[in-house]
Amino acid sequence: MAVDQLLRKNFWLVVLPLVATAALLNAQAVTQLVGISLTPDDKTLAAPPPVAKTVPMSNASARNVSAEPILNRNPFDHVTGSLKPPPVDDTNVASNATLDTSDPGYRSLRLQNPACPASRVWFQNSGSLCQAQLFKPADIPVAAAPVAAPEAWIGSVSLLGASLEVVAHLEPDPAKPGAWRGRLDIPMQGLKDFPLQDVDVTPGGLEFTLAPPGASEAQRAVFIVEREPNAATAEGELSQNGQSFPLKLRRLAPGESLVDLGPRRPQTPKPPYPYTVRDVTFTSSVDGVTLAGTFTAPADGLKHPAVVLLTGSGAQDRDESILGHKPFLVLADHLTRNGVAVLRYDDRGVGGSGGHLEKTPYATQQKDASAALTWLQGQAEVDPKRTGLVGHSEGANLAILTAAADKKVGFIVLLAGMGVSGKEILPMQMAALLRAAGAAEDALPGLVTLENKLIAAILRQAPRAEIEGLARDLTRRQLDQNKQQSSVTPEQLEALITSALAAFATESFLSLLRHDPRPSLRKLKKTPVLALGGSLDLQVPPRENLGEIEKALKAAHNKDFTIKILPGLNHLFQHASTGQVEEYSKIEETFAPEALQEISAWVLAHTSAGLAK
Repeated sequence: MAVDQLLRKNFWLVVLPLVATAALLNAQAVTQLVGISLTPDDKTLAAPPPVAKTVPMSNASARNVSAEPILNRNPFDHVTGSLKPPPVDDTNVASNATLDTSDPGYRSLRLQNPACPASRVWFQNSGSLCQAQLFKPADIPVAAAPVAAPEAWIGSVSLLGASLEVVAHLEPDPAKPGAWRGRLDIPMQGLKDFPLQDVDVTPGGLEFTLAPPGASEAQRAVFIVEREPNAATAEGELSQNGQSFPLKLRRLAPGESLVDLGPRRPQTPKPPYPYTVRDVTFTSSVDGVTLAGTFTAPADGLKHPAVVLLTGSGAQDRDESILGHKPFLVLADHLTRNGVAVLRYDDRGVGGSGGHLEKTPYATQQKDASAALTWLQGQAEVDPKRTGLVGHSEGANLAILTAAADKKVGFIVLLAGMGVSGKEILPMQMAALLRAAGAAEDALPGLVTLENKLIAAILRQAPRAEIEGLARDLTRRQLDQNKQQSSVTPEQLEALITSALAAFATESFLSLLRHDPRPSLRKLKKTPVLALGGSLDLQVPPRENLGEIEKALKAAHNKDFTIKILPGLNHLFQHASTGQVEEYSKIEETFAPEALQEISAWVLAHTSAGLAK
């Protein structure tokens, strides 16, 4: 599976705390408050009803508490003090009977005659059987039962070779007394306020589930953590797709801010924007599926050159969000500020778009791109004769296919685009990533041979057992060679294989394996092409791929193409140290300024006929 697809799988994380308290009376729990009053006449009192609640006091041996409390609350945290022996008579004169508690509203004890309320506490005092009732002076208001306050928890899940920060916002559910509800943020993935389900909280642990819409049972993320009673820290596991990952959580202290949590992404633009922004929809010409996106254009009343942005591998949103970065939002903002209108849209099955990308072949995805371009050319802010496509990674494949099939495409920009077939790029990608992770060089040829066997088996639709055997062997050997990979449990290994097998059967993955961009590139005889790659790109190694793109364009006798390798940039066009996938989330930069400038300058140079009115 392409690394892009693996990276963009969401890991849903959350925690939910609950503070439970117990009231103690002489080192024993008090579960209900009852009234206390004293009378020595045991002959006139009916036997008390049996209950399981007791109120022990010094100088008195507790026997029973009635099932009907006088007050429907428990004000006690602790009882401190003692019950004084009352005078023996049947009048309301025993004012020296007192009871001290930690609640200042409950401190007085009085005698009543035998015709007393049903709520009773029975105890032996100085040889007499007595009844007692605690009362509260009328001038002291009864305090409301304490209400649990909203809480925020932060933590991280340890993934395979990476860490993902999460934030959970929790509050009591007003519609369900005693229950909680919550929302989840994963800043690195751009997830915010995602609702939580199936929350179960005890003083010693938390269990809850996060289920994306349409998720299967296996895709539901189940979290189980343990803590010391009511502690502000908890540890446990996230389980999803048969894999388990360590999870640590911490409750924020009162007044502690969430402002500085999450990765810094200083290039992400914030409104208000100095240009027009519209959320839009258009329809696929293939099957009528509605696709949703965002259109941005200079707000000057003129017609401008314009581009459609095409996302990389896997189901992507319009911003191409990955690990807290929004590359297409940054690129669209840069282009629009420089006079180029932009349409970016959600892939099928993502955000506001219908359909299912995994079921969609390249031929349909290409027609979706054509539909986007047609919509773009019809906007009042756009000069339809100066429009083109910008594709990143696998999106570059679609840009090439669309330019070869649709004469309306005026130019294309290929960012980290493939120059070889899908069945060639995957072994190339695997070798580059393993080499960077410290794999032995002499082990790589054998792994490449094994992956080629696996790809051949997938393409000829070999029996599942054969494909599974090859996938299992390849996965184990890859993990053995990855010197930077943390240990993988048998359960995690099985989950990796299961996930890979499911991907192998999707139409989108098969389209990638079968695709070779070179035949379509050789058709681009007059279409201007800009092809950029980063020197540290390990997913689409630049020399091999840009070299093949150049060869194909020369074979087409194309006179207007530019090929550049930008030094020090990775697959996402960030400044990087090694180019490894693990760096993507740690780098604050989303899109290198020199790469943005290369794109905008080239587009403007090829659409410089002046602004149409």
